[in-house]
Amino acid sequence: MDTEKLYAYAWKEHLKNLGFEIQLSEVDQFIGVDDRIVHNYFSSFVKLDDFTNTMHSLGEIIKNLLSDDILFSDAKNLLISSNNIGIQSACVSASPQNLLEFKLEKANIKHLFNFIIGGDQVKKNKPYPDIYNKAITTLGTTKNIVIEDSPTGIKSGKASNTFVIAIDRGIFSKNELSEADVIVEKLSLENILLIYKSL
Repeated sequence: MDTEKLYAYAWKEHLKNLGFEIQLSEVDQFIGVDDRIVHNYFSSFVKLDDFTNTMHSLGEIIKNLLSDDILFSDAKNLLISSNNIGIQSACVSASPQNLLEFKLEKANIKHLFNFIIGGDQVKKNKPYPDIYNKAITTLGTTKNIVIEDSPTGIKSGKASNTFVIAIDRGIFSKNELSEADVIVEKLSLENILLIYKSL
């Protein structure tokens, strides 16, 4: 999901409600940056509530914007086509389970996954391998491919001794994604099947 766009819009709306206007592009500099740093930055321009309450407010704005419109088309097509030929899949996310399932339902793709696991369902979240290990154990699969879009997720996938594809969405540099086994700019079933055969 293109959640970075939603994140920027949520900040814009939240700050607007406090009487402070920004451009969406002003949030771009904070992609991949700790939320506390972003909170601290905007606190120098406008009086914000504490960090926890601010994150809750942003989360509520994002929830109201979730739909299948924010899905990357290549990811959606891959999920549908792989599901159609019987490939098992798990949605593995650092997000809490309840929020993750809410996102997937709003995007109308929850039914396409055989298993869904949020970061609060394991002792150690990403970048540790626990979450991927649990997904693989639950699926009962012996040949697996992890698709990730962030350095933290890549570390988690590699730590589980799994082949990792990094999808480059233009958020991180090629160097930041370099721990993956391969970096692609578009997801396709053909590439997935070729990689699967090589495992």
